[in-house]
Order: sequence, then C-alpha cells, then structure tokens
Amino acid sequence: MDRQAFFALIDKWMDGCATDAEIQALMNYYYSFREAPEWEGRLSDAKAQLEAEMEQQLLLKIRQTPQQPATTPVRRIGWMRVAAAVVLLIAALGITYYMVWKPLPPARQQAFSTQPGQHRQLQLPDGTQVWLSPASFLQYPEKFSGHTREVILHGEAFFDVTPNEERPFIIHSGAVDTKVLGTTFNIQAYQQQPNIGVTVVTGKVAVKSAHGEEVAVTPQQRAVFNKQTGSIQREEHVDTEQLLLRRAGILKYRGATLAAVVAELGYYYNVNINIAGSTEGCFYFGEFNTNGQLEKALKQLCLTLNATLEKNGNAYVIKKVRC
Repeated sequence: MDRQAFFALIDKWMDGCATDAEIQALMNYYYSFREAPEWEGRLSDAKAQLEAEMEQQLLLKIRQTPQQPATTPVRRIGWMRVAAAVVLLIAALGITYYMVWKPLPPARQQAFSTQPGQHRQLQLPDGTQVWLSPASFLQYPEKFSGHTREVILHGEAFFDVTPNEERPFIIHSGAVDTKVLGTTFNIQAYQQQPNIGVTVVTGKVAVKSAHGEEVAVTPQQRAVFNKQTGSIQREEHVDTEQLLLRRAGILKYRGATLAAVVAELGYYYNVNINIAGSTEGCFYFGEFNTNGQLEKALKQLCLTLNATLEKNGNAYVIKKVRC
C-alpha cells in the first residue's frame, strides 16, 4: 500500500464511509508489522507498551514511504490528523488484539525519587547499579522482559549497566533515548535545564533524539541535546573523573563559570538562585558536598568570590560586585 492509498483509506475510515474490504486492508497493513522478526518474544509485554511500539513502527513506516508525484491535486493531511487516526485505529483493533494474542498482565513498575539534596543508590533487577542524584526520579519494571531493558529517568543519574548484548538497556529521558549494551555513564536531564547531557566513562552508548538524530558516544565524550533546536552535538575530551565524585554527591569544578555552578546547585536543590551584578570573568575552582545543606554551599561560594548572599522567600540572590 503506497502513501496516498493509505491516507485515502484513513480519510474514509474517519468519515465512516470505508467498506468492509477497505477496513480489512487497513487491518492487514497494521498487522503486517507484527510479522517482523523484532516482534518475536514481545507478546508477553504489556498491551499498552506493545501497542505504543506498534504505533511508532507504523508512523515510521509512513514517514519512510516514498511519496510519488501526483498528476492530480491531492489533499494534504496534517501529521496530527494521521497520528490521531493511528491511535483510533489501534483502539478499534484492541478487542481483536486481545482475542487473538491474549497478552500476559503488564509488569509491575517500581518508582523511586529523591528529595532536594538527597542521593540514593539502587540495584535494578538485572544487576545494573544506579546512583540517583537529588531531585530526580527513576522508573523501571520489577522484572525485565522482552528483548530490551527499559527505564525512565527525570533528573540525573549515573549508571553502571550490567552487560547483555542480546538485551540492550534503554533510558528514556524526555526527548532523548540512550541505548547501551553494558557501560558506565552519566545522564543529566533536569526539566529546568536547556540541554540534556549524556557523558560516557567506559564503553559506548547511542544517544537518539525524538527527531531520529543519533550520535555514538565513547569514553571522555558527551552528547548534548539542545531542547530548543532539537539538535545533538558531541563534545570531546570531557573530564569524566568528576562524574565518579558526583555520584557520591561531590560537585567538583575546575574553572567553571559562576552561572554554570549556580544553575547546577539550583537543579540539585530545586530552588531558584539568581545573580545580581556582572559575572564576566567569574570562574570557580573548588567543590561542594551536596549531601549537606544548600546554604552551606552557597556561603562557601560567596566567600570564595567575595560576594554576599541574600534569601528572598524560597529563592536566593548572590550579589557580586566584581570578580
């Protein structure tokens, strides 16, 4: 089925005028994805997860189908409409899906979060070690099943993934997916951040954006996803030594800008920290133990930079005259 024929059937189906044969054609096209080898072994997964994957496969197939030049005017169909049609189609086929495949109950999920200033170490069902940074959230199944091991991260975490070439480990963090086989790396994906960063200590990971752009990252490299532009850049010669300290709650800086230091403390303690005055030429050399109180770290910073600290409600203001 080509692109125009598929869109035409979607139109008729949404308008309620598709024939039984046309509806059957849509069903056949939908279920054709299930015959692909990558679907083997996934029937025991949760219905919602499997249908979401089918939806992504179908949308990907639509995007990849070459569009033939039309000899007659063809009405354009917005992507939102197509996506809605796909969702409706999945819902309409839900009963048939259950009758034919009868999937097992969905895996129970575990969810852990940390408070501002709190660090937590976790061991996942496959033996993977995770160091969860402050103000962060991690969700994973009680038992990994299927061909992948998938978790959801909001905030920051350091991962030491148990190697398994047959079952890749995938971290979903906002608009970025990070896929690994077995390695150690850090992901920083706080909602307030303008970027999402993935830094590799050992091994190799693949970082993929929601737009399909993918970057391979090896030791001492960092992939940086810009939330505004949707692009991924790779940084070289990254100091990864500080990541091993970071998982223990130590933030170490070697000439970082004052703005960068203040922003990171704000992520860790989930507060607003503002700077009054010019920060030009202001760089910080030192470290903070984020297992302690925020004010202790801020007073240490102000003492080093000859600045003063004020608290305004739940926010802090660092007043700097010059560096």
